[in-house]
Amino acid sequence: MPVGYPQTLSGVELRILERIFTPRQASMATVLTHEFEPAETICKKAETVLSTPMDTAACEAFLDEMVKKGGIFCKVVDGRKHYALVPFVVGMFEFQLGRLSPGFYEDAARYFRQGYALEYLSTAIPQMRVIPVQQSIAEKQHIATYDEARRLVEGAGDRIGVADCICRKGKDLAGTPCQATDRRSLCIGLRDYFDLYYQQGWLRKITRDEAYDILSQSEEEGLVLQATNEQEPQAICACCGCCCGVLATLRHVPNRAEYAAGNFHARVNQHLCVGCGKCVERCHVDAIALQGNVAETDPDGCIGCGVCVPACKKGAMVLLPRARQNIPPMDTRALYDTILKEKRLLGKLRTGVKILLKRGQIYFSEKGTDLFFAFRRKAKNKSVPFSEK
Repeated sequence: MPVGYPQTLSGVELRILERIFTPRQASMATVLTHEFEPAETICKKAETVLSTPMDTAACEAFLDEMVKKGGIFCKVVDGRKHYALVPFVVGMFEFQLGRLSPGFYEDAARYFRQGYALEYLSTAIPQMRVIPVQQSIAEKQHIATYDEARRLVEGAGDRIGVADCICRKGKDLAGTPCQATDRRSLCIGLRDYFDLYYQQGWLRKITRDEAYDILSQSEEEGLVLQATNEQEPQAICACCGCCCGVLATLRHVPNRAEYAAGNFHARVNQHLCVGCGKCVERCHVDAIALQGNVAETDPDGCIGCGVCVPACKKGAMVLLPRARQNIPPMDTRALYDTILKEKRLLGKLRTGVKILLKRGQIYFSEKGTDLFFAFRRKAKNKSVPFSEK
């Protein structure tokens, strides 16, 4: 897989797999890759791992059951179903939308802290990228189509739907509801993700104008727009630091911009800033701080979402393009091909060492089995957990 599924000391990843796959389904999954293949091809390869052979019709029905449980992806190519594996994030976790339970959500959050976060951060290019909110872009700025959320929706034709946010749904189940919004139906599915979610009943089909309204509400509430990292994205999420595992992780790593694939960064005009702190309150990744009576941004920490710009009534906060622009791959296959081609153990080691050297320390939990990262915030003279409740 382009993005792996690492082991942990606690073994929590096994409980997750047991919720999604039966042993026989897991055996079938081992012959799949991230490349989409028809049922007859998969069935032939599976003869060596399944105890009893299946014909094409039975094999397709078996694979469809795995799709329903959110373990694999299915899309129609030239009128025929094709199947492929998906990463844990973005993929299997999000596909549990119709089967989410408090236990699964807790296990998923624990797995992200204990192993998957480093796997997610150490890919050649990020799986998700940040889209700046429309109000933060000046009219004179010319930006690429793939940095405009509404143009991304427009390019999906009529394959547009809205689904509940699984992160916020999980937080509700855990008894810690979102502090940024009361809405739950705000994740926009496009293209292949729309097809899968609509077929499984995980989303509601909407018009282009309805999608624009959802994006506008998300921008007004100061949510961070994150799209899958393609020029033709599969989804646009509206994220916050209190619910989104990706943003929570980014908040505690150095050089956040490196992992967010954003093309902009915020800057403060200190002559206009009055030190009201609205931009600090809005930032979901702690990239802005008050220094005396003025705000100051961390250019390496800013992910370029732009939610701070409309919050500044004095016009002191502006969003500027980065010198080096990130051009996303054309589609999902190109994204994962790039990640797989450049997959190196050294990349993971480099990311882990960079985090440890710059921001934190390692410690064990009370049980002595779970390895966590703890990072020391500059503003506080104490350690904080890698993922905060």
